[in-house]
Amino acid sequence: MTTARTLGVLLTLVIALSGSSALAKKHKKKAETTDAASTDQPKSSGEAAWDSEGTTAPAKSAEAPAPVPLAQPAQPVPPVSDETVAKPEDGAAAAAPAREAPVPAAVREEPVPQPIPVSSPVMRPRRPSGNADSPEGVTWKASGWDVSLYGYAGLNVMQDSTQSFGTSATNNILQRRGTVRGDSLQAQATARDSRLGFRLAAPPVGRVYASVNIETDFNAPPPVEYTEANAVTNAGLRMRHYYMKVETPIVDILAGQYHDLFGWGGKGFYPSTLAFLGVTGEVYHRKPQIRLSKTLSGSVMELEIAAAALAPVQKNGGYPDVEAGLRLAFNNWTGARQQAYGQPSIGRASLGVSAIGRHFEVSNFVENSTFTVPGTGYGIAGNAFLPVIPATDAKNRGNALSLTGEYSRGTGIADMYSDLTGGLLFPSLPNPQDRQDPTNPPPIYVPNIDSGIVTFDGDFRLRTCNWEGFVVGAQYYLPILNGRVWASGTYSEIRSSNIKDITPLPGWGGIFTHSFYYDASLFVAITDQIQAGAGFQRVRQDFGDDVVAWNYRTEFAMHMFF
Repeated sequence: MTTARTLGVLLTLVIALSGSSALAKKHKKKAETTDAASTDQPKSSGEAAWDSEGTTAPAKSAEAPAPVPLAQPAQPVPPVSDETVAKPEDGAAAAAPAREAPVPAAVREEPVPQPIPVSSPVMRPRRPSGNADSPEGVTWKASGWDVSLYGYAGLNVMQDSTQSFGTSATNNILQRRGTVRGDSLQAQATARDSRLGFRLAAPPVGRVYASVNIETDFNAPPPVEYTEANAVTNAGLRMRHYYMKVETPIVDILAGQYHDLFGWGGKGFYPSTLAFLGVTGEVYHRKPQIRLSKTLSGSVMELEIAAAALAPVQKNGGYPDVEAGLRLAFNNWTGARQQAYGQPSIGRASLGVSAIGRHFEVSNFVENSTFTVPGTGYGIAGNAFLPVIPATDAKNRGNALSLTGEYSRGTGIADMYSDLTGGLLFPSLPNPQDRQDPTNPPPIYVPNIDSGIVTFDGDFRLRTCNWEGFVVGAQYYLPILNGRVWASGTYSEIRSSNIKDITPLPGWGGIFTHSFYYDASLFVAITDQIQAGAGFQRVRQDFGDDVVAWNYRTEFAMHMFF
C-alpha cells in the first residue's frame, strides 16, 4: 500500500512538470512573434513625430517605410537654452511606440528639436498723427497698441550783441544803443529745448482709429523768484502737446493741446532755420482745442477742410476762439523739407489758408471797473510749401531746393506771434486829484486781458492793435554726400499800422512799429540721427520815436534724434 501511494505521487509530479515546460515554450514563441511585429510595423496615421524644424509632422506611411541609414558619426547637438526651445505637446510624446527593437547608437538618429525664438515686440513704423515738426521715432507693438517713442537731446549755444533776448530771439523788445544792456554782449547755452514724446494708437474698431500724443520739453516758465543757475539747469517740464485724435470715415476729431489751425501749424509750412520758432512775423502758437476735419484724397491731390473751437485768449470774453482752414497738397510734387532744425523729410507741395475770430469783454477804463466793453479780433493767413527742385527720397536729397512762405494779417491777434506785444500797454488813468501821497497813490487800472492785444486810446475807446507779417524761406541740399549738407535762409517782417495811433505820445519810445529779421544756417547730418548746425541771425526794430535798434546773434547746435 505504501509503495503504490508513493508511485502515485511521483507520477503526478512528472505530469505537472511536463505541462509547465510546454506552456513556457508556447509563451516564449508568442512573445518573439509580437516583438518582431512591433519592430517592423509602421506607425499608424494617428501618430506624429517631432521633425527637424521643431514642429510635429505626420509619420511616414506603411507603403514607403524609411530605410535604415548606414552607420554614421554622431551629429553634434547645438546648445540651446530653456527659454528658446518649445517642448512637444503631451500627445506627441504619448504617440511614440511603447517599445522599439534595440538599434546601435551609431545607427539610431534622434530628432533634435530646433530653437524657436522668444516672441518680441513687432517693430513697424506708424505715420505721425499730423505732427510734422516732430520725429517719427521708434514704434513697437504692445498689447495690440502701437507705441511710439520719439524726441531728441540737444544743445544750443548762442551769443548776442545786446542783452535783449532769452534763449529764443522772437518778437521781444530790443534794448537800445547807448544803454548798458544795449551795448553789452550776452552768451547763453541751453539744453532746455530737448524733447520727449509718446504716441499711442489703440487697436482699430472697424474703420475707427484712435490715438493719443504726449509731447514735452523743458521750457516751462521759471518761478517768480529764481537764480540764473536754476533757470539754466533745473528747467521745469512743459506740456507742449497733449491731445487725442479719432479718425473715422466721416470726420476726424482732435481734442487737446496742439498747434493752432490758424497758420496750419505742424503741417509742414515752417521754415528751415537754426533759430527757435517762431521767428519774427511768424504765426506760431499752441492752444487747447477741439478740431473737426475732413480729408478728401485723390490720385493727384489731397484736400483738407477743418474747423476748431479753442480756449479763448480772454476767459472773461465768455466765448471760445474759432478757427477754420483749407489745405491743398499735391501728391506727385514732392521735395526735401526741414522744419526749424528738425530732421529733413520728404513733403508734398502744399497750400493753406486759414482764419481766426475772437471776442473780448474788457473792463472799462476806470480805477474800479463797473462794466465791460466788448470788442472783436480776427485774422487771415496763407501758407505755402513749394519744391523748386523736387526730391522723392529723404536718404538721397542732393540738389533739392524748396521754398516756404507765410502771409498773415489781423487785429487783436498779437498772441498768435511768439512773445509779441510791440510794447503796447494800457495808458495811465487820469489823476485829476493829483494823488501822489504813498497813503493815497495815483489811480491804477487793472486790465483783465493780456498786454499787446487791445488798449484804450486818448478818448477812452477800446482799440485792437493791427499786425501784418510775412515770412519767406529757402533750403538747398548740396549735391554732395546725398544731400547730407544743406543751407537755408529766412527773411521776415512784421509791422503795425495803428500801434502808434493808439499809444499816447509819451509812450512812443517804448513801442516798435516795424521789425525786420533775416538768418542764414548751415547743417550737416553726421549720421542719420546726429545733426549739427551753425547760424547767424539779425533783428532790427523801428521804434515809434524813430529810433532804430538791432541785435546780431551767432548760434551753434547739436541734436541727436530718436
